[in-house]
Amino acid sequence: MMKFGGNEVKVAIIAAMPEEVAPFRKFFTQGKQVWQKGKTVIEQLNKDIYLVESGIGKVNAAASAAWLCEQITPDLIINTGTTGTFHANAELGEILLSDRFVYSDVDATGFAYQYGQVPQMPADYPIDHVLLQEVEQLFSTYGITYHLGTIVTADSFMSDGATIGTIRKNFPDLIGSDMESCAIAQVASFYNIPILNVRAISDKVGDEAPQMFDDSVDDVSTQAFQAVQVLLNHLSKDFV
Repeated sequence: MMKFGGNEVKVAIIAAMPEEVAPFRKFFTQGKQVWQKGKTVIEQLNKDIYLVESGIGKVNAAASAAWLCEQITPDLIINTGTTGTFHANAELGEILLSDRFVYSDVDATGFAYQYGQVPQMPADYPIDHVLLQEVEQLFSTYGITYHLGTIVTADSFMSDGATIGTIRKNFPDLIGSDMESCAIAQVASFYNIPILNVRAISDKVGDEAPQMFDDSVDDVSTQAFQAVQVLLNHLSKDFV
């Protein structure tokens, strides 16, 4: 079994789109499908690693995570793929590493909840500090350019100026946005399963974001895979 922090672990990698899981399928040529429902496909890549193509958006992500946690019960979930960035100094292909998970399209502030907080749920889902430090050290050791900060989750692609402005106002420290990660983190929290979010920048938020995404998604998905590969190498010397 793999080792992480001295413990044996089983790892599940979740990405939303075929382009984002393609580099994993190319590398793990002996992977086999173990479950499929709707947009969700779960494959066993080897005895310790599972790959989940969840489908896009919070509902697909949450449904995929629930089945995964019930049937596979991984010890660690790595959410990966592409992300739009709010970070002015970040470049396409660089890695965004989440320090917490939070929704950017939930508003129950009228009931004294924080913006982004689902009623009766936590305000956010922080990543274990020790785990995060270990990942940062690995990325620094292997020369991976990364940016650490908050990646918010919404059922919106960040091309609309008004939406972007609202999110910037409510989350001034954010560095990126995706459409799945907080939903996965919320489900994982029910099972006390730690989760990382390691994504590569495919676009910069704004009206040019859709074209930037279309032009970069394949290359950027490979860069996200390479960052996750560093983590998997650390987990198991048998990975390569």
